[in-house]
Parts: sequence; C-alpha cells; structure tokens
Amino acid sequence: METYRRMYKEATPSADFDELIRTGEAKKPNFFMKYYLPDERQAEIIEEVAKKYRLSRWEREILQTQVYLGCAPTSVRREEGKDEM
Repeated sequence: METYRRMYKEATPSADFDELIRTGEAKKPNFFMKYYLPDERQAEIIEEVAKKYRLSRWEREILQTQVYLGCAPTSVRREEGKDEM
C-alpha cells in the first residue's frame, strides 16, 4: 500500500490513493490510466520501499510484479483528445 500511496502522490495528476479507495474510484476499470508516472520513478519508489522494509531480493521481485500487474499509474503519456479506455 505504501508503494501505491507514494506513486499516486507523485503522479500527474497527483492523487491520494486512500481517497481513491474510499470513494470507490479505484474500483472503476482502468482508473489508473488517468494518472502518469514514468517507469524510472516507479522503479525507484519500489526500490525505496523495499529498502525501507528490508525486503529480500525475492520479496522485492514479488513486490515489483504485484505493483506492475496491479494498479500502478500508467507510464505512457496519453495524447490530449484521445478516448479513455
């Protein structure tokens, strides 16, 4: 959860991940596509959280897989005027 909180706080536009859950926005299909955060920064956040909690290499890989397959902000900038998914 800390990983998602930090990612959404730094995303464009910024969001409070706990609020997204509380309001039900996080239940909407592809809600994460509205938020952008570059791949490099996402990887840095995962690494920072892994170090903070002293995760083993195996646990770091699990965290990374779960975050990327979960609802991490998109790392692809959308063009203005394009339809949402």
